[in-house]
Amino acid sequence: MRSLRSLCLLKVHSLSLPTLDLGLLPPSLAKDIKIMRLCNKSFMNRDDYFDGFTVYQHALSIQFDGTSWTIQYRSNNFLITECCPHCDFVQPDLQQFTLEDRKLSPVPVQINSEQFYKGPKEVLITLSFTMKEDDTSGEIKIQFFQDGGPILSRDNPTITILMNAERQWVAECDGFYRVADIGGRYIETPDPIQDVFSTPLHHSCIGTVMDWLNGDPDTSGDFFFGLDDVISAIDDDIYNQQETEEFLEDFWKLVLWE
Repeated sequence: MRSLRSLCLLKVHSLSLPTLDLGLLPPSLAKDIKIMRLCNKSFMNRDDYFDGFTVYQHALSIQFDGTSWTIQYRSNNFLITECCPHCDFVQPDLQQFTLEDRKLSPVPVQINSEQFYKGPKEVLITLSFTMKEDDTSGEIKIQFFQDGGPILSRDNPTITILMNAERQWVAECDGFYRVADIGGRYIETPDPIQDVFSTPLHHSCIGTVMDWLNGDPDTSGDFFFGLDDVISAIDDDIYNQQETEEFLEDFWKLVLWE
């Protein structure tokens, strides 16, 4: 159960008060609010959602309450040759784990679901955060300990929060590998993690695309999103020179986003 201090911090952060003078607050409270402003966000892999024939549905949420860090995520991969991203759409399950800031704790099952971190002695975990002096970026670092010291042979998973050249907040996840299903580059989304991937990201049916490629388009009504525009934008020479699978990949990159 969260403390009254944590609940108040979360409430103040949720109000997004632009005129709040942090200089009037005790240093510890001001520091925690700065961390929350930087980190408490939801992210998704919008840029890398479709790669080749694989759809990657990955989303991440970070919440710091002044004492603990709660990491929530959704993760799922599938091939478009086996599942239609629209017709067979399923929202990935929501997973989460919570770790107290800089406190040694047992490894959460989500991080160690495959018993990757095990040994003759108990493996513990700690999460720490460092922020640049100008408050523009920060790094969450997970460290594993055994027998009173860090496990130096393991890569330490990190989540770096920063702003990219397009003025978007980004979460760059590294070193997780088989630890949870977190990894890669995520872009901030205004949607809470509970709503991310609740509906398909586009309105195109892979079956319809395949019919069109095979020369049997359905012209009885509205085809699917942007088909006429997409077809007119594709160079006929490129299509004629490509194999069907190669063309399908290019086609989907064009029709993916509304």
